[in-house]
Amino acid sequence: MKLTFLGTGDMFSVEQHHNSMLAEFGGTHLVIDFPESNAKALKQYGFAMTGIHNVFISHLHEDHINGVQMLGYYAQIVGDRKPRLFIHEQLVDPLWSILSPGMRYTTDGERTLGDYYDVVPLPDGGSFELGGVTFETFRTQHVPGMVSNGLMAKPYFYYSADSTLDRERVERIAPEVQLIFHECHMHDLVIKSHTSLKDLEQLPADIKQKTVLMHYHDEYADAAARAQFNRTRGDRLRMAGTLESFELVE
Repeated sequence: MKLTFLGTGDMFSVEQHHNSMLAEFGGTHLVIDFPESNAKALKQYGFAMTGIHNVFISHLHEDHINGVQMLGYYAQIVGDRKPRLFIHEQLVDPLWSILSPGMRYTTDGERTLGDYYDVVPLPDGGSFELGGVTFETFRTQHVPGMVSNGLMAKPYFYYSADSTLDRERVERIAPEVQLIFHECHMHDLVIKSHTSLKDLEQLPADIKQKTVLMHYHDEYADAAARAQFNRTRGDRLRMAGTLESFELVE
């Protein structure tokens, strides 16, 4: 399995793409979240946007879904098939409420979300299979009252999406995956809806060795700044960069 970050930036990033990851495996793929910046990142990576057939949406914050309208239109006008959209069942209607003003009315009449995407609603803790890999969803603590989900594919990776640290869950699943991709805002302050570096530093050493940081602010958009951070951390809590890839084996 090849994992490539299409972006590693937070909501306010202007110097790097917003956080999203492309997983390639078993002759297929999955994109986790679809911000608008994915269009440029995919072009830079050499992956045609018409080739995007599977997308998982973790939650409905703008920096994770503001490319969903563009992808839907692009697939319909330029592509030859509707992408599949894996999303928690409670987020389907709210997502369409966000997209509807720009997508409902067309020259061919009114449209629904199902006209642009093959929607796959997932229950709490739901899973789905692609290319011989099972992806398990789990609820995360991000913003109170908001449905948000992370994603795990054993024996490959754990992906926190936007969330505070669930230490008990991370410690429980760590032996079952090769890498843990965890958000880390990197600010020297408390942000109640996100995870800090201090939070992750409290994890056991063996877990920190397989933890990769994502969704951070632009101070680390520069590769030299990330390299300096990674050198000072040794082999623990390294940072991912935009268009950086990770190769995992079964």
